[in-house]
Parts: sequence; structure tokens; C-alpha cells
Amino acid sequence: MDDKGEILSSCDVDDNIGLQIWTKGFSPRLVIFNKIQNSKKMIRFSWLENLDRKLSIKGKKRGESIEYSLADLLPHVQRIISEYAVYASFQPRLWKFVPMLEKTLHTPAIVSEKSELSLLPEDKRSCLWVADITGEIKGEGSFRPFFPLSEKEKSVFPGGGLPIVENKRGVDDLLKTGIIRKLEIQAPLRWHKPMRVMGAAMLLAFSFCDADGSEFADEFWSDEVHSIKIDDARLLGLGRKFVAYVRHLEALKEIDMRFSADSDKELMGANYTRKRRFEFQDGTIGDVAYSVTFFDGEDGTMALGCKPRAATSRHKGELIYSMPASVYAQALIDDSLGGSADDYFTVTQLVSAKSFEKWSNVIVTYISSLIGAV
Repeated sequence: MDDKGEILSSCDVDDNIGLQIWTKGFSPRLVIFNKIQNSKKMIRFSWLENLDRKLSIKGKKRGESIEYSLADLLPHVQRIISEYAVYASFQPRLWKFVPMLEKTLHTPAIVSEKSELSLLPEDKRSCLWVADITGEIKGEGSFRPFFPLSEKEKSVFPGGGLPIVENKRGVDDLLKTGIIRKLEIQAPLRWHKPMRVMGAAMLLAFSFCDADGSEFADEFWSDEVHSIKIDDARLLGLGRKFVAYVRHLEALKEIDMRFSADSDKELMGANYTRKRRFEFQDGTIGDVAYSVTFFDGEDGTMALGCKPRAATSRHKGELIYSMPASVYAQALIDDSLGGSADDYFTVTQLVSAKSFEKWSNVIVTYISSLIGAV
């Protein structure tokens, strides 16, 4: 550890270990203090995200080790994060950072040709908004939501879109309509909470939803960062998972994800019928390539059997996503903006959405005191 850093919060777990939060003006680190050996180990908060992980420390006797589960550490981690947030003026920084993040992730995709609407490129399909200026009057059109609207959300969208005039089609123009605040009021669990969870996680240097964002996180603590670009490669993966989560939030309630030693054998043993298979390259639905097989069930259900083509540290064995066939059919529509359906893109979206949901739920267990009630 760097002696020039500063311990901003700490607590004892028991007579053997204590927990501390160390910083040197950048994103914080978690310190494990072995009181028996009088030694310290500094780690990033992303280490806490694997809930099956065990912490093992050296005991007094030679070869002796003492083990803790993350459940044992949870209340203590919650406590020191809450204390750290006060001492480090974390909340003011979060209040400043979230609007910056919000502005980035609500940047609309600009579409000026009608032919492009039938099959949008992936970067534009991964946006929450489309600035549609394909009409006959140059510079006029509408901001179209690229996500399904709930009944409450429809009440703030007269005509299903917001007018664009005088070519005012950027994110600042969208924000000036006040639509984001209206959506947060109508559906805070969809718009307000996940944005604050993501912002807090990034500032604390948790993972960027399984990706390493530690260096980028350190930059956020510098007053030199005034904006983030939506195409920044360091934000791209997390940003697209957030978009997938927001777009498919309702569908996630009916999608089950589980691990399997052999997805083909398990699903066929449950009377599913194998239909077709797609190959996904590295970085699309995971850190390695996957073979994804579609299965149809007997009762209007379907399943995706996902086999990693190489070793991955993110899960053991294979993955199965099961859902009503109608949910998948609707997801294809929600991902197309009225254009052509794309199985590759929708599978990526649903897997990304489920990944963001799982990650967010883990993060909330540690930082609930920082994001407030919703």
C-alpha cells in the first residue's frame, strides 16, 4: 500500500480482520487488514461481485487459515462504504456524475434516410432514442423512443414522439423537452434507480458489468473530465447493456437464466426440440465465443442453450435462458424499430439485459445507502 494515501473509513469484522477504504484522490480501494499478521492487502471493489468467493487469511499457527464468506463481510462493507461516502463528499460527486452519464446514454441516433430505418446498424440499434428526420421537410422530424412504452409512459408522449424543428436533433435538444424527468417520475425503477446504481458503481470502481473499468473510474475523480462520449470504447459495453436492460425490463421478469452442465441434454430431456444454432463471436454475449442453440418447448415456451467455445471465468459450464415464446417474439419487434427482425441482435440484447440485471442486483447489496429510496 502507498503510505501517502488516506484511510477514510474502517471497521473491525472480528479479532482477526478489519476492513478499510483507502484512497489517494482517485477511486477507492478496499483494504483487508489481517490483525493477526499485522498485514494489509488492497483490492478493488469489483472483487466483491462474485458472491461465491471466499476470503482466506493466515492464522497464528503455521499453515493455519481462517475463512470468511462474502455474506460474513457484507454488513461491514456496507458500513464503511456509507462512512466513506460522507468523508469523501461522494454524494455531491455522484449528483454531478449521473447527469453526465445520463446525457451520454440518452444521445439519440440520427437517421436521415428512410432506407436506413428498415435495418439500422448496430450502433444505432443500441441507442434509446432515434432522431428521425427522414421526412420531406429538411431539418424537421421527431425524437422516437427506441423502447416499448408502459401505459404510464405513454401519457407523457403525445403522438408517440417529440417534434424536431430547425434541425435541433442532439441530446441537449432532447433533454430540453423535459422528457427524461417525466419518464423518471412515471417509472423511477426503470429510469432513475439503474442510472444511479451504475453511476455509483463506476465511481467506486466496481466492474463495468463484468468488464474492467478501473482506469476509467480513476479519471472520473479528476475535475478534468467534463463529458463522456457515447462511443467511448471504455463505456461502450456497459452502456449497451444498460440500454438492453431498459428496453427489455418487462421481458426480464419472464426470462429465467440458469447454469447447466450440458444444456442440450438437459433441454431435450425436458421435451424441448432443437431448432437452429447460431455462432456468436468473442465479446458479443460474453468474453469468449459461444454457440447458441434455439429450442422450442411443448407449452409455448422456448429456450436458448449457450455453450462457451473456450474457458471463461464468468460462469461454470453452460447457460440456459428460458422464456415464453411470445416474449422472445416481442423482443424481436422491440429491437427492430419497425424494421427487419434480427435474431443475432436480440439474443445479444436479452443476454446483456439479464447480465446487467444480475450485476445491478449485486451492486445494490453493497451501496443501497448511497442511491436512496426509489
